[in-house]
Amino acid sequence: MTRSSEAVPTPMRILDQAGAAYAVTEHRAIRTADDVATWLELPVERSVKTLAFEGARDGLVLAVLPGPARLDYRGLAEAVGTSRSRLRPADPAVLDALDMEPGGASPLSDAEGVITVFDVAVAGMGPVYCGSGRNDRTLRVDGRDLLRLARNPREARIARPAG
Repeated sequence: MTRSSEAVPTPMRILDQAGAAYAVTEHRAIRTADDVATWLELPVERSVKTLAFEGARDGLVLAVLPGPARLDYRGLAEAVGTSRSRLRPADPAVLDALDMEPGGASPLSDAEGVITVFDVAVAGMGPVYCGSGRNDRTLRVDGRDLLRLARNPREARIARPAG
């Protein structure tokens, strides 16, 4: 995918339009959890990750949970009214259509047909680090703002402790 370095990624545009406070950290491109641990000097306990899934009746699902946690697939499936067997990781082309890069998925999208499911812990985490849409920039924004500004937001227990 080719992006202009001058283009404002959608998540930041959404935050700007709402007047929400945020900060951007630039870093080398990341794609995996190992990249995050190696290259980002951000507190992982203050991070949230966004995982994209296809297979829900109502559209694409963005699952947002604390960075150190593991996804509870059953909880996510229940939150979007589908079976666990129908959920599958979104193809990179789907992320591209959302103007997002693998490793930079964000809870904020303005695309139609997106459901954003937040783990119940996220809104109470205060300022968190999350994807910006690009894999070389991370946002610092309040978890409540993410929930307030997300498309079709839902809260559910979708996280399990890491380990």
